[in-house]
Amino acid sequence: MPSTSTLALAHSEPEHALRLPPALKDTSLRVRLFAALFRRQLGKVMTPVWVIYARMPRLLWPQLLMLRLAQKGLSLDPTLVDLVQIRVSSANGCTFCTDLHRAVAERSGRDARKLAALDQPALSGALSDAERVALTFADEIAGSGLPSDGTFDALRATFSEQAIVELVWLCSFTAYLNRMARVLGIASDGFCELRARSA
Repeated sequence: MPSTSTLALAHSEPEHALRLPPALKDTSLRVRLFAALFRRQLGKVMTPVWVIYARMPRLLWPQLLMLRLAQKGLSLDPTLVDLVQIRVSSANGCTFCTDLHRAVAERSGRDARKLAALDQPALSGALSDAERVALTFADEIAGSGLPSDGTFDALRATFSEQAIVELVWLCSFTAYLNRMARVLGIASDGFCELRARSA
């Protein structure tokens, strides 16, 4: 697990201003439908809809298929999927993705103690051994891009080969989303705060 100072650094890194303004004019029907769906699910439209997908609508459907795969198409436990996505996003300093994944996890009713353990190592007892192994792997993937031999051995002792490939894909896909958001200066949309206010 990363040190508390590593997590603090990822969370406190200065935000960039949006590098491209939202493209609100002449958006395609599919982008407007996606915006309406997101507003209905989480209470507001996420910034990437107007910054990324309005400019590149052909990316929307393939991206949605990949997101659906991450949410419903893996053999991994859904809580583990959420924990890994939050951890990778946090380690990569992507406040947009960290906030979004945490809000989705909360909305899905994930164990609040497990979510808290991501930020507070003292609470790591709330995590299973398998979750700790997967999060160590995610930390190393987000850091150097490669796990240590010891971490990979622990992964092999804990997960099936299919699950290992799924974890590699999940970490990589999440890092790709992180990079898209960070390069374009897309910061947190405040979905967790919005959820807390509406509860």
